[in-house]
Amino acid sequence: MHAIDFANSYMTWFPHGQGNIARIQLDAACTLIDEKTGKTEQFYLIAPCRAEHMYLDTPLFQLPNYEFCGIWSADEFLIIRTAWTSARDNREYGLGRERWREIRLDVRTFAHTQLLTDDAAIVQATLENATLNARTTLYYPETGQRARLEYPIKTMNLMQDPPRFQVDTGPLILPDFSAVVTHPIECFAIAHVVYNALDKAEFILRKPVPSDSPAAVTDYSVVQIMPAQHEILASK
Repeated sequence: MHAIDFANSYMTWFPHGQGNIARIQLDAACTLIDEKTGKTEQFYLIAPCRAEHMYLDTPLFQLPNYEFCGIWSADEFLIIRTAWTSARDNREYGLGRERWREIRLDVRTFAHTQLLTDDAAIVQATLENATLNARTTLYYPETGQRARLEYPIKTMNLMQDPPRFQVDTGPLILPDFSAVVTHPIECFAIAHVVYNALDKAEFILRKPVPSDSPAAVTDYSVVQIMPAQHEILASK
């Protein structure tokens, strides 16, 4: 069993010609598994950054600004731009080989990974400052699809006596198989997750939501609670 070393895993694009090369750290991963055909496909969420002008003196931040992040597979990408108002949000689908000369997904794993099987082991590993990942498996019986999410646990809450834990972390990517999309990569929502048991997950999804101002905004606003199988992994 090998967990992803997210702190040392990257997506790097190389443009056609002499344009900008960008190396961006990976934030989370999701493997979609079709139970009927056995087909699997991996998707990776990159860390967010802000809209910027390249290689000028100043100013470098674009105004109005937006968050830039995206999802990459071996062949496809989905760029997600989240702006000050949801009316300016933008999702851009494409094929990596058409947009860039080369896309590298360098996914590194830890040499040693241990599955933590109970609350006491999870609490102890947290207090020892072990690097913690989670794998969350979700099953969608309506479609026969299974999703296996993997992500670093950035925030872990705990109690020592009795031993209790509560994961509160993100961002990660969560599939919505009810969404009407042209390409599977477009079915993902950006989400955070919380849970304090290994058989249930509570996700909050980033979606457009009305605000007190005339314009709607995009924020974490839609909660989904669903059965899940969590594995907590300690690595070094």
